[in-house]
Amino acid sequence: MADMKDRSVSIGSVFSRAFGVMGNNPLVVFGVALVLGAGPQILYSVLLGTNRGVLANDPMQAAVIGGLVVFLISMVSRSLVSGCITRATVAYSQGHRASLGECLGVALRRAGPVIVVSLLFGIMVMLGLILLIVPGIMLAVMWSVVVPITVEERTGIFGAFNRAQELTRGARWTIFGLFLLIFLIGLGIGLVGVLVSTVTIGFSYENPAISSSVPALAVNVIVLTLASAFSSALVTSLFVELREWKDGPEDSKLGDIFA
Repeated sequence: MADMKDRSVSIGSVFSRAFGVMGNNPLVVFGVALVLGAGPQILYSVLLGTNRGVLANDPMQAAVIGGLVVFLISMVSRSLVSGCITRATVAYSQGHRASLGECLGVALRRAGPVIVVSLLFGIMVMLGLILLIVPGIMLAVMWSVVVPITVEERTGIFGAFNRAQELTRGARWTIFGLFLLIFLIGLGIGLVGVLVSTVTIGFSYENPAISSSVPALAVNVIVLTLASAFSSALVTSLFVELREWKDGPEDSKLGDIFA
């Protein structure tokens, strides 16, 4: 294991790697984020808008069905997006530009474990948040890279949590600061999207169907695509940074997923 005394986790390196892979492989990062990330959510919003009158007859049923559909769509689409962008980011860090087919192949093969890990992660963090919030934040930071580990390393589902706990040990305040910065950036992107929508098409609480207009959907697509691409690239870049910090650089070593 590499000596860590003179090394530290660099937020700047995490951002640099994330922007690097987005610039080096935009087809995979933004294409996947658009089609698999933003696409299903926008499609659901459109379908919900066109059936608003029917669902209004039974709002409770609409809420239950809508929540279930959103949950299922989100779990599947996010697992695929995470798998694709994880492979692209790790490959970029190794000096290799992963193709779309390679990334999709990895994402599809690892979709099941990623969904299970994401569910467990979400449940545990939610329980932690219910317990005075702080435990949830601690768990989110400690297991922050569990998804890219599940995609890239053959650790098993519970082994991924142990590996994440080990990788983040000694750098959790830095990771907390990184996530706080990501939250503020995401908040800024969301506010810009709302501002653009308001300026271009206006907003009316009396006529919520206006949110289904073409300009509003276009803004939503851009915001969701950027958010999905940026967050996935940053989390995977953090994973690579932590792995190099703990294990040393692996420039010539391909991921275990190809073993």
